[in-house]
Amino acid sequence: MTMQQELSNYMNTVRHIKKQSISEFSKELGISKSALQGILNGTSNPRMDTLQYIAEQLNVKMADLFSCPYTQSQFAFADLLLLTIDAFSQLSPGKKEKAAELFHELILLMEETTHEK
Repeated sequence: MTMQQELSNYMNTVRHIKKQSISEFSKELGISKSALQGILNGTSNPRMDTLQYIAEQLNVKMADLFSCPYTQSQFAFADLLLLTIDAFSQLSPGKKEKAAELFHELILLMEETTHEK
């Protein structure tokens, strides 16, 4: 994985954890929205002083910006899981109960499928 992709994964992970839009995240970091989009897309090559500035704003070491613990597919899965959890938390109590029942049924079906193999 390239350094650009590592930086992209790290920054996308931080932004999703903070539940911030690109505009909100760029304001927090003190960099332009277009610069942040390039970083998030893995298409930009930020200067060292910009990377140091971002690290300071996030209160991390600059090396941490290149050490995202997720691969691209793991990041996509984690992102989907976080979005699902967020959507679940916004359901009414009755719908949460129904969703939990359906999830339980899904687990049982998957277990049956596993034992059939």
